[in-house]
Amino acid sequence: MTQINKIPFHSPEGQQLLQESSAFQTLLTRLFKKQENNTFCGVQSSALLLSAQHFGAKFPDVTSQKDCNLESPPYVEGNMFSYTETSAAMDEAKVDAEGCTMEQVYNLFKQHGRKVKMYHADTLTVDEFRSLASKALSHHDSSWGVIANFDEYDLQQDFTVHGHFSPLAAYHAPTDRFLLLDTWMNTVDVWVKTEDMFTAMKTIDSDTNKYRGFIILES
Repeated sequence: MTQINKIPFHSPEGQQLLQESSAFQTLLTRLFKKQENNTFCGVQSSALLLSAQHFGAKFPDVTSQKDCNLESPPYVEGNMFSYTETSAAMDEAKVDAEGCTMEQVYNLFKQHGRKVKMYHADTLTVDEFRSLASKALSHHDSSWGVIANFDEYDLQQDFTVHGHFSPLAAYHAPTDRFLLLDTWMNTVDVWVKTEDMFTAMKTIDSDTNKYRGFIILES
């Protein structure tokens, strides 16, 4: 297996890439936390985007986002199922046992009254993915957001995990890399080449027999 070239986010090079990026989401990056439940990657990713969108409405100006108060986010992994909208989209006990599908994450956003689109990786090209995802991440107020559904093993993030959800938080055009904030607790957040990210999404989810892909939350 050829080693995938990734740049750790918290390395000096990774931090420099963020400073050079024109498409980035400061609020999401500040709010980011790893998942606590092994099967709640989709739930945690959704909570992160919903809370980032919430705070973005309060702090739309990029210059205020680095030090604004982000205490008490309204959506966190531990309270997502206290919302009836979440339970309408997925069963907590089943997610706790098996995780969730991309369709269920899509329905979670729909139940919460959000505008959202879902893309299976076999229905579009890598160039279309790059265009759609980078456009969403250029909304610095986090009114838009991106969740990738991909194979952790294929991306060489964790060789014991396959299907997984995590948010993307920035795009660095000169190197053609997306910043992946990986919710899995045993991984490092990394800058990934667009082609490698797309390849990891263009894998089959054995629970649905459909390709994985990505979800875009819109305002």
